[in-house]
Order: sequence, then C-alpha cells, then structure tokens
Amino acid sequence: MKKSDFVHEIVIHASLARLHAFLCDLHNYVPLHPLIESIQEIPPADEAPDARRYRVVDRIPIGPFRLRTVYTAALQPVGDREVQGHASQSPGVRLHTIYTLEEVPSGTLLVERVSIEAPGILRHFVIVQARKSHEETLAKMKLLLEGECDD
Repeated sequence: MKKSDFVHEIVIHASLARLHAFLCDLHNYVPLHPLIESIQEIPPADEAPDARRYRVVDRIPIGPFRLRTVYTAALQPVGDREVQGHASQSPGVRLHTIYTLEEVPSGTLLVERVSIEAPGILRHFVIVQARKSHEETLAKMKLLLEGECDD
C-alpha cells in the first residue's frame, strides 16, 4: 500500500491554548465534520494511555447514497503545540494527522499534516473524501472559534 499526504494551513483568531484544547476532544468535531454522524468515547489503548479513543460512525456519500462506516480514532496531545490523530478502518485504511500550532500576530496558525494509507482500489476515493472533509472541518472550526470570545 502506498501513502499519500496533504497539508492544510489556517490562521484562527483564538489563543493557542484554546485551539489546542479544542483539537484534543473529538466531540468538538461532530458538528463541523461533514461525514461524522456520531462518536462514542472508548477506553484508551495500553500503547497510548494519554490518547482519547473513539468509535466513530461516518456517512460517506457515494453518488445518491450514503454508506455507513465505523472506525476507531484517537487524539493525543504531544506537548502544548501539537496534537496527533490516528484513525483506522477496515480494510486497511489508516489516517495519521499531526496538528501543529504556532502563535502569530493575528491568532494561532494551525498546520494539519495528514498521511493516508489505503488499498489501491479505495485510495483515490479515500484521499478525495479526506481532503474535502478536513478542509471543510477546519473552515468551520475557524468560524466557530472566532465567534467565541476567549482572548
């Protein structure tokens, strides 16, 4: 299986601490992510006890239909300027996301780096869906957080 990567950058007028806390809880993503239908927190894994784990239900658009899929995801803070995300789904779809945060004069620069691994037959579809949904999620995150007063 080959890996594919993409990067999104966005400046959000919110404090670094507020954005970091937001990124560490997948419950915050539910109203923002166009594919997520529901999530349920599950116990942490032994290999990553600091990561919050979730069972996620997505509805993936395929033509006029929406396919229900279930996968596990985890979010793990790595210091106060980084959050890593991991998602895995059968058959062999894996996403690894690294969010890095940097204070800038107008707020916080959020850089999202995503690495995707998927079987050949699904790879293009998974990449297109992930790029589109992540871009939309970050845009909605910006609107939401800039609409709140935290600074």
